[in-house]
Amino acid sequence: MSIPLLLSRFRGIALCAGALSVSGVVALLLPPGVAAQTHRQLISVRYENVSLEFDASLSKEYLAETAPAVPLENKDDKPDGVAPRHTVISLRGSYAARLRRDASSAFVIPRIYVYPLSDPNDPKFDEEFPTTRQAAVELAQLLARRSGAFTDEIPFLPWFDEDELFIGRKKFLRFRNGRGFMFLTQCSQESAAVNNAELLYVFQGMTDDNAWYVSAVFPVAAEGFPSTGKIDNQAEFSARYAGYIRKTADRLNHMPPRGFTPDLSLLDALVRTLKVGPH
Repeated sequence: MSIPLLLSRFRGIALCAGALSVSGVVALLLPPGVAAQTHRQLISVRYENVSLEFDASLSKEYLAETAPAVPLENKDDKPDGVAPRHTVISLRGSYAARLRRDASSAFVIPRIYVYPLSDPNDPKFDEEFPTTRQAAVELAQLLARRSGAFTDEIPFLPWFDEDELFIGRKKFLRFRNGRGFMFLTQCSQESAAVNNAELLYVFQGMTDDNAWYVSAVFPVAAEGFPSTGKIDNQAEFSARYAGYIRKTADRLNHMPPRGFTPDLSLLDALVRTLKVGPH
C-alpha cells in the first residue's frame, strides 16, 4: 500500500552554504568526497522548529518539507492522508537503497514526521484531524505506564489501514525535549510472514509539553530473515500464526543491533537528537 505525501507548492530558489533552499523545502546536497561534518561524521538538520542529527552512514542527503493540512471532510470517510500541516524530513539516497524494496510499498524512504497537536486558530482541530488526536491520547496513556505486552499495539502515524502484526524490541526512548517508544513491527491486513521487504523500525513520541507528536519510520532488514513474505500454504500458516509470531518477535528481541541493516543503534541515536520547538 503506497502512502502519498502531499506537499505544498513552492517558488524561488536560493543557494546557501551547499544547501538548496526552495521556500519551505531544504535539501542538503553534498558533492562526492565531501563529508557533512568532521565531528563523528554527523549530518545536522534544522528546519522550521525541528532539529536532529544522524550518522552519515545512514544517508548523505536529506529533504525537509512542509506538508499541507488535509482535514477529514466527512466523519464516515476513511482518514487516508488526513493530517494537520506538518513537517516531513526524508533521508534521500540512504541505506534504504540497499534493501531493494518495491518502490510502491509503504515507507520505502526513511522519514521523520512532526505533527502539531493543536492550533489556536482552528477550534475544530480535533474534528478535522481525529487520527492525530486519537494517536496522541493513546500514546499518552502508554507513556504514563511505560509498559505493555508485545502484542499491544502502539499508535502509529501517519495513519494507514493496516494492523501491526507484532511489537518487537519495544523500549522507552527519550529525545531532547520529549519521550516515546521505539519498536520493530510489520503491518498488514492479514497474517503475513515477517520479512525484510516490510520490516520497520518505528518511533512514536511526544514532546514533554504535549504540543507535538513525533513519528519516525525507517525500513530495516534483519539478518537471516526472508526477503519476501511469500507463503505457500496460507491456511496452514494462519492456523499456527500465533505461535509463529511470538517466536519471531522473540528472535528479533535477542538479535544484536548490528544484526540489522542499518545498525539499530544508529537509528536510536538519531531519535535521541530530536528537538521540536524554539532553538
